[in-house]
Amino acid sequence: MAVWSRGVCAALGLWFSGTALAGEHDMLALARLWSEVRATHPALADGRIDWDRALVAALPQVKGEDNQASLRAAAATLMAPLHDETLRIGAPTPHFVRWPADGDVLEWLPGDTALLHLHPGMRAGAAPFVLPARARRVILDLRPIAAVSYVSPDHLHGLLAQLIVQPLLPPAPRYRFSTGPRPQDLARWEGVLPGFMQMETQPLPPAPGARALPLAVIVNDAQPVPPAVLALQRMQGVRIVSEEGASRSRAGALQTVWLEQDLPVEFSAGQLVWPDGSAARWQADRRLPENRATGQGSPAVTAALALLARKPNRRPPIATPAMHAVRQDDAPYRDMRFPPPAWRQLAAIKLWATMDKYFPAKPLMDVSWDQALLDCLRRMDVVPDARAYGQALEAMAVQLDDSHVGTGSRALGWNERTHGVGVQLARIGGRIYVAGVTDPALEGSGSLRVGDEIISIDGEDAAARLLRLAGTVAASTEAGRWRKAMFEMTLAPANGVVKLVLAGADGKQRGVTVQPAVLDDRLPPRHALPVVSVEDGVAYVDLDRLQPGEVDAMFTAIKDSRALILDMRGYPNGTGRAIARRLNVNHATSFATSYQQLAMPYEAGHGAQLAYDDRLFPAPGPLYRGKVVMLIDEHTQSQAEHLALMVETATPVTFVGMPSAGANGDMREVVLPGNVHVWYSGLEVRHADGRRLQRLGVQPHVVAAPSVAGLRAGRDEVLERARQLLRQDQG
Repeated sequence: MAVWSRGVCAALGLWFSGTALAGEHDMLALARLWSEVRATHPALADGRIDWDRALVAALPQVKGEDNQASLRAAAATLMAPLHDETLRIGAPTPHFVRWPADGDVLEWLPGDTALLHLHPGMRAGAAPFVLPARARRVILDLRPIAAVSYVSPDHLHGLLAQLIVQPLLPPAPRYRFSTGPRPQDLARWEGVLPGFMQMETQPLPPAPGARALPLAVIVNDAQPVPPAVLALQRMQGVRIVSEEGASRSRAGALQTVWLEQDLPVEFSAGQLVWPDGSAARWQADRRLPENRATGQGSPAVTAALALLARKPNRRPPIATPAMHAVRQDDAPYRDMRFPPPAWRQLAAIKLWATMDKYFPAKPLMDVSWDQALLDCLRRMDVVPDARAYGQALEAMAVQLDDSHVGTGSRALGWNERTHGVGVQLARIGGRIYVAGVTDPALEGSGSLRVGDEIISIDGEDAAARLLRLAGTVAASTEAGRWRKAMFEMTLAPANGVVKLVLAGADGKQRGVTVQPAVLDDRLPPRHALPVVSVEDGVAYVDLDRLQPGEVDAMFTAIKDSRALILDMRGYPNGTGRAIARRLNVNHATSFATSYQQLAMPYEAGHGAQLAYDDRLFPAPGPLYRGKVVMLIDEHTQSQAEHLALMVETATPVTFVGMPSAGANGDMREVVLPGNVHVWYSGLEVRHADGRRLQRLGVQPHVVAAPSVAGLRAGRDEVLERARQLLRQDQG
């Protein structure tokens, strides 16, 4: 399948092999930062910050060769609208407190003041330090003496439990998670909506014999202020001394995106929230410039002693509302039919970021999605008009290898895709044949017949035309790509004519001029059978035509049959669950597992998949217990495949035909500048036993496909094979 990615770029003039994008490493790095912040930063939850415009403002600073100074400046411009007090760009050389790793924890100061050295990086014992009874006041120095990736709260909590007389409830971490675009009609939503995820917090009970002593805590900008310390400040008026260098001290969860090996960007990963729902904010009682000394006489300890000598300042806590998640839809930017260069770059990055975070089948792609972005960005520098701009995005989306993928805009002609030649085509032996006629005018004229071979369309060789169009459509399987390309072959302007060269059974070629008709997405009838029929004890149901209100009557009509053929070579009308419930002799409670991508900060789980079972409920009427056969092929896609999974789980079924499309899972849509829409599969759906469906499809137990001779004879060979199978079983 990888050949098609290069083919589509070549067809549209988009392949720039060997041509590097200026500063492409920096462009990718900035795209990753924009994507991560867009997905998880709490400040973007309510939609008041225009994050698209933030990227557009930052992109011009990434120019020329990869350069850390310009990348750093671009990151600063990008992050500025967030007003994030925790933001740090770059890794300044840390200055740690000067205290031995194996030094004493306790240092006595005048007035029986216990200075406790709980510096991260010290070699602590297994048990928490026990505060001597002599202590009348306590200073707790929490500044690190070395770089540590994780600070266990156990020793701190063990000490604080000796200084509280009632349970202490630290603020709870609250993270924003996102799930990507969602349908406009929430009634059709499958999956979880984006929002906030609040974790539990662990209460800290007092230790036996605990005493509420005056306490001061020393922190600095090297480690976040522990939540328990914030709770003590709120509950008991604990004094905090904050020693700060170039950056302010911070509290709450943080996350980091590395733009380069030595260029991290650290920013907020969420909020800390009190039981009343307000966000935890803290304020230092004393701020000092950087000085990493500790012990008696050091500036930080001296300031802590001075605070302890005063009466506690019982100021009311700062009440800050917690962030609120508000639904946000992509702005279409309709006024930018052909967007300026930075907005075109934004469009490519936004498409990349959406699929990078939320497209569940990304691991199944044949090409690198990062490379697809770079190829599209190169094209964005030179596209001359709105149509070429849309084609560049279309070429990028094609590489997702998903039959649900489609790209539409006014410039791409989505308002013109209303007419075409009223036929269904089939590719047999590398040639293209008329498999059915949907236009009554064509059917009545006899100028075009089922089984005719298409030699050329408007003077272009049909095989060459099909190959060209196959490079411009996204598909999960090769058969699905041919199917979509053949549909594209039938499109035509409403006010024109289409000139066909055909060959009939005799091999003689003839020219036919066709007036395009209004498109009809229904498949042409394969035979004259009614929607529901019974012949020789074998029932037949055309699921492409059966309506929801007809299901009960259908089961009544077939109740005495010994076997049932369900024809799913099309698209159902929402009848799947009602049918599967009446077939559920296996008493299955679920028929598939759907997976949805969740983006969240690293410490909350980072990239995660939400898996949930699709349920089957008890039948409202008697079960059908006859043998069941289902007909499938490359037209069996999405809801049709979902129905196949239901039937597969409910009853022993034999699939006859060709593999289904391998594209199931609740379509999503991202809207890009210039009102360009890109659709894709928003969920990955697997069989009930965990087998993969995406890019494979439902596999037939018995392979059967139309032949040229069968088309010309008006036979439905797949249905015939199913009937033959059932006759063999009876015998």
